[in-house]
Amino acid sequence: MKEKKDRKKENNKKIGNWYLFLNLVLVVVLLIGVWKFPDIFKFQFSVDNVILFIVIVNVILLFKDFILVSYGSKNDISHKKFKQLKSLEPLRAFINSSTIIDDKLLKSSIEKLKGISNSEYVEISVLDNNQSNILVSAGTQPQLLAGTRFVLNDRSLSIKHTGQLGVEEISKKIDDYKPVKFKSALTRLKLAVVPLNLSNARLGVCIFYNSKAPSMPRVSLTNVGFFIESLIAMIENAQNQVGGYKDKATGLILYKNYEELVDNELERSERYEQEMSLLTIKITDFDKLKDSEKPVIGKNIASAMKQSLRRFDLMFFGKEEGSYYALLTESGVEQAEVIAHRLQKEFGKLIKKLQLDKDIKPMLVIGSATYQTDATHSIGLIEKSADACAAAIENKIDFKAFSSLQKQTKRTESKK
Repeated sequence: MKEKKDRKKENNKKIGNWYLFLNLVLVVVLLIGVWKFPDIFKFQFSVDNVILFIVIVNVILLFKDFILVSYGSKNDISHKKFKQLKSLEPLRAFINSSTIIDDKLLKSSIEKLKGISNSEYVEISVLDNNQSNILVSAGTQPQLLAGTRFVLNDRSLSIKHTGQLGVEEISKKIDDYKPVKFKSALTRLKLAVVPLNLSNARLGVCIFYNSKAPSMPRVSLTNVGFFIESLIAMIENAQNQVGGYKDKATGLILYKNYEELVDNELERSERYEQEMSLLTIKITDFDKLKDSEKPVIGKNIASAMKQSLRRFDLMFFGKEEGSYYALLTESGVEQAEVIAHRLQKEFGKLIKKLQLDKDIKPMLVIGSATYQTDATHSIGLIEKSADACAAAIENKIDFKAFSSLQKQTKRTESKK
């Protein structure tokens, strides 16, 4: 967008310069004419008045050039206002305030998305070769979509119209997950289509329809894709508590699912160019606790996580007793540190209520690593988050980011 503006300013400047150049050429021609053929010019018109007129024109053109380069036209301003995208923050706030995570939450969220995007109809469908099943929708389905279905053929996504109207291609490479604008050549149908990467290797699409406005809604479709994938994954995770996915007592995800989910979330963050941070968490003095106290401490950290982390963040049991992980979506280095300290503070409040031996003071030591700042693949992110936590324990501090650990290491090496 910035490059477009710069190009436009440069073009306006060039136009203004050409106007000025042509007028200066005209002045030179007139002056030569006055010098060589004074009688002709005196007979036809007053040269003094012409030169005065040209000087005034040049001043106006210079002023016009300044206005064009500095401020742009009124049309440009109205165009910017129209292009301004709406934030999905109200939708995120709505989900965070919801107490129950189920299919009703998905339905309510899509209803809210419909309102934010100024769309008449929003639909999420799951694709399976020649079948497309509607997972959820909001608004009244337009007649143009009734009976149509989305067809997946290898990497290509097409729409099959009702009757004998035929099939039209929407995207040649659906698994690139790039939002596309579709305008039918057979009907009056206009859609914005957002490809989705769902769990269990499923593909899906989110479509926006509006008969009276441009087919592209006034929201970032890239953010919409990331948001919907995360929302569906969160609801499916909540529904999978049975079957060894989550611990029933605490609601934390079991360690056996840890690496797979980190890999999935990192792939999503990479696709949508979103930051993501991983916290490795250790409870100090955990081995000094009595066996009867350990489950209580475990429930306390689970409670602290639920109060401190956000709805889309994932919370895991660690491999060893007294260790845990938190996966923070859409969080950079600074955000991860803020959330980590918030978690420590909440855990500290809960621990104060327990009657433990005076020499036992459980605390949370947290190490953080961030995609893409620290690592570009899941294995590296996991290792570097663990390294940061180990460094924090060694230095007897409660938090360490891997990026700050790297800076410290470089400073040490330079001194040597």
